[in-house]
Amino acid sequence: MSEIAISLTNVSKCYKCYNRPLDRLKEIVLPGKSRAQEFWALRDINLEVAQGDTLGIVGQNGSGKSTLLQIIAGTLTPTTGEVWLNGRVSALLELGSGFNPEFTGRQNVFFNGQILGLSREEIAVKFDNIAAFADIGDFLDQPVKTYSSGMVVRLAFAVVANIDPSILIIDEALAVGDARFQARCMKRIRQLKDQGVTILFVSHDSASVKMLCTRAVLMNYGSIIDVGQPKPVIDHYTALLSSDNPRSNQEILSTRERLEFNHCQPETQSNPTIPGLQEHRHGNRLAVIHEVKITNIYNRQVETIETGSQFNIKVKLAVNAKLSDLIVGISIRNLMGLVMYGTNTQLLNCQLPCLDIGQDLTVEFQLPCNLHKGIYTVTVGVHSQEGLSYDWIDDLVVFEVINGNHCEGVVDLQADVQVKADAVFCLAQ
Repeated sequence: MSEIAISLTNVSKCYKCYNRPLDRLKEIVLPGKSRAQEFWALRDINLEVAQGDTLGIVGQNGSGKSTLLQIIAGTLTPTTGEVWLNGRVSALLELGSGFNPEFTGRQNVFFNGQILGLSREEIAVKFDNIAAFADIGDFLDQPVKTYSSGMVVRLAFAVVANIDPSILIIDEALAVGDARFQARCMKRIRQLKDQGVTILFVSHDSASVKMLCTRAVLMNYGSIIDVGQPKPVIDHYTALLSSDNPRSNQEILSTRERLEFNHCQPETQSNPTIPGLQEHRHGNRLAVIHEVKITNIYNRQVETIETGSQFNIKVKLAVNAKLSDLIVGISIRNLMGLVMYGTNTQLLNCQLPCLDIGQDLTVEFQLPCNLHKGIYTVTVGVHSQEGLSYDWIDDLVVFEVINGNHCEGVVDLQADVQVKADAVFCLAQ
């Protein structure tokens, strides 16, 4: 059995909100009567994270994710409950937290490193690696208050990722950096993961959570409402975002009931192509997906597609109300849950007609197959222009791409090659 790195028992966090500053003073001078309104940012959080796990935490803004991470990192104290940690914690929470804006970057590296438990001698040994990772040049010896937000997060991540943490906590801060730096950060996170570091990772990038994390947690209104493998948790999160009343869904359904609702509805069935793959369906059913199939250029339904060929994804639906704002979308994913391609009728500037009750509609997406060989799934969704989900089915159709032997990776970019040799002149004897 794996050792536990993080254990939370009945952790709650309450903030007192006062209408007037005078009310706070009255409460101090005249104890016994509360003049504050209580806001519970967290309620009864129970969670264990094994050593070496990479845990993704997802949820809407205001769900309590950042508060939870701050309590684990020790920058906040819980109102009730116990927090137990096993190992050195390194956290990248708010942008530039722990940095003194008047100090130079170099001074802040030593200052921040000592806060995280290293001696000056240990920081000095690691300093060159930290500076190289941050890659901010001469700004390292300038005050942090002169830095851009991207430079601040570069330096902050360089510190927390290079001090050999046992537990690494990252709260969405990497979204500030440019694409090259984000790629460097993700590579470093994967290295730490391979070294057995326990990682807590908050991100709104569902694909990153699916690829990077071994487990995921979904939070809503200060509570954990789902824990498990990343893909079903992300599917639950997507359903929550599309719901027109997420709070009532949470209050009515316990975690177990929600899982049964999401995975054991009559529409849900095992997919015969991939054992264990199940559909996940949600929406208010004002529009209902009746059929999705993949066809070739001859309009024949197929399950295998050759790299370089053309194929179609046909979506047939019917409406149960008069609707004038329909958007139909598709998403092609690999077996890791990574979205290879996604689009919808709105993005393609295709205005769908207004439909009356009982009318059918068929939408056909025509695509070139630039995917490399492998197995892929198709997710289909129908929603309003405001994002309200009418019907959404994850991984409804499975297809296989074959004959992709002339390239590696996940897509065929159809490269061409040219060779030019310098001319060789031979002098006659």
